[in-house]
Amino acid sequence: MRVRRIGGFGALIAVVLIFAGALPVRAHGEGSIVLPIDTPAEAHEAVLATGAPFDDFVFLDGGLIGASQYFEVKGDPGSGATWVVTYIHGWGDCQAGCISRHTFVYLVDPVTGDATFDRQEGDALPADAPESLRFIEALGGVPGGVLPISDVIPGASGAPGTDDPDWGAMYEQWYEDFIAGLEPCAPDVDPADPMVVTCLLPDGSVAGPMPLFAPAPGPGPVDDGEGHGGDGWVHELPKIILAVLLAWVGGAALVGWRKSRANS
Repeated sequence: MRVRRIGGFGALIAVVLIFAGALPVRAHGEGSIVLPIDTPAEAHEAVLATGAPFDDFVFLDGGLIGASQYFEVKGDPGSGATWVVTYIHGWGDCQAGCISRHTFVYLVDPVTGDATFDRQEGDALPADAPESLRFIEALGGVPGGVLPISDVIPGASGAPGTDDPDWGAMYEQWYEDFIAGLEPCAPDVDPADPMVVTCLLPDGSVAGPMPLFAPAPGPGPVDDGEGHGGDGWVHELPKIILAVLLAWVGGAALVGWRKSRANS
């Protein structure tokens, strides 16, 4: 049997492959990150691996002038310290250094390659800023638009969810604002006159037509809760809806009865 000896070049390739296979690699998307992370470019790649929308940002160096989207990286290669990657979106005369700026700061672990959002600072992004940046600004840097479960406060048992609007409270506030905007009635106004404009009587009650589903005017000042309490629209609305439904059913039955008689 003939033994084939490996030449010097072949041996070198084998050694390189062995050492390359020993290096830890973290996959992300279609590429990979070789660990540990020991360059600013690799720290930037680790942030992009989270899905952060900073692909168009350029690295800030001494020759960069007039850029409106750039990033800075702080860290010491080989020290094991966390990399700090700061992304800056600027606007307003960026040829002179940008009047306004909004920054997003990420921390990158050099050993694991994990990149986490740390904070955002600066001016609020303008309406014409990239939608992806305004999205993570609104969500506080949460990737993928998924809010943490800890940020959702559950409602009490049997109570409506925290996101459900309190229509009753909203109407009460609206009604108070409506009353506050009314002018006082003329001294000789007749509250029973159907043509009178809505206004406030000296005793605090309302004269004139009321808004749709507004509480019926009651005796006494309207701001003490008596003028729009038990007779409010919250109690009367189900009755109104039921009456409309009954009228519709009755009308439909009458039309059907007349058609049946006409055909007989």
